[in-house]
Amino acid sequence: MARLNTEARQKHIIEQAIKIIHENGYSSLSIRKLARKEKISEAAIYRHFLNKEDILLGILTLFSGFDKQLNQEIAMIHDPLEKLSHFMLFHFTYLEKHVEMTSVIFSEDIFKQSEILKKKMQTIIQNRKKALFDIVNAMNPENCKLEIDVEEFVVIVLGYIRLIVLEWRLSNYAFSLKARGNKAIKFVKTILQNKSKCLNERL
Repeated sequence: MARLNTEARQKHIIEQAIKIIHENGYSSLSIRKLARKEKISEAAIYRHFLNKEDILLGILTLFSGFDKQLNQEIAMIHDPLEKLSHFMLFHFTYLEKHVEMTSVIFSEDIFKQSEILKKKMQTIIQNRKKALFDIVNAMNPENCKLEIDVEEFVVIVLGYIRLIVLEWRLSNYAFSLKARGNKAIKFVKTILQNKSKCLNERL
């Protein structure tokens, strides 16, 4: 087997850590178990990461790459309504393709153990809120005001996405997350339609 370079090895270790958390929970993650999975020594793991917290930070950094890709795609869309649809659907599509990541974002114990990890996750959440706020706020031109509190609407939409993903997890992934997401998008658009005459004319 070809020897992995540093970047590839770090990525591989992070992916294995995500799998361990997904299969057996956060408490089952250890340097020893990672080393066995990777078929390398524990010392080799420590050459790439300072400790378990550092590995978890790597997982969250990988997850935050989601935002970069999402923002790039949204920037190419001009219609705010389509931006909103893409924002929501991107979450469902991404998590349906990366099922294991849901075990990380729903594992509150991870963030109770470390202020660094808690702050990293808070930054990810704030970035998502800002991106969605900018999208919804763009639907508020001078002659077409939405009759909603945009900040509260953002929280509701993000909570809606999280609840759907949680239901999907609890059902043991028994339904199509993307299909369920499309229903949610239609519902959110209906709310906006009822709150704006301008949007009503476009929908």
